[in-house]
Amino acid sequence: MFSTRFFAPALAVMAFSMPANAQVPLGGMVTGNDFDRIVEIASAYGPAERQSSDEGHWVRAEMDGTIYTISFHNCDDQDWNCSSVQFRAWWESNGSHTVGSMNQWNRDRRFSAAYLDARDNATIEFDVNLAGGVTAVNFDDTLQWWREVLSQFKAMVIEPGYAGQPYTGAPDMPPAVSK
Repeated sequence: MFSTRFFAPALAVMAFSMPANAQVPLGGMVTGNDFDRIVEIASAYGPAERQSSDEGHWVRAEMDGTIYTISFHNCDDQDWNCSSVQFRAWWESNGSHTVGSMNQWNRDRRFSAAYLDARDNATIEFDVNLAGGVTAVNFDDTLQWWREVLSQFKAMVIEPGYAGQPYTGAPDMPPAVSK
């Protein structure tokens, strides 16, 4: 008969050694050529699909109710050999969000950049260097960081903006994302 005292520690080690939301195998490397692999890993967090246009390749995805894109950058003339990607989400602001709240976010955060776009929509971006490739575990970790950035941005900038409340840095909120 097996004792649970032997299995419980092993299960705990397995649980803490695996990425929190991984539903896909995370072996190997991810490069700026791995469009479908990036879609596969992003799909562990919500719907994701590869898109193509005259502008190149990109991913349309959703995480915790927020639609975002992953754009491929620094590519060659054939839209191949991309060395970076950019995560981006935006909200139609209709004047609800201010440059001041975007500036405050940028002063307090390391892993993102927020701004009002040309249509005054609240926008947040997160750049990721893929030059030489990163492990799939690293890319999955990046998606976990992106999830945290989106969550905090929505709670600290987007929702207060729609409520007409100025962003104050909310001292009772979690600290800025940092590692």
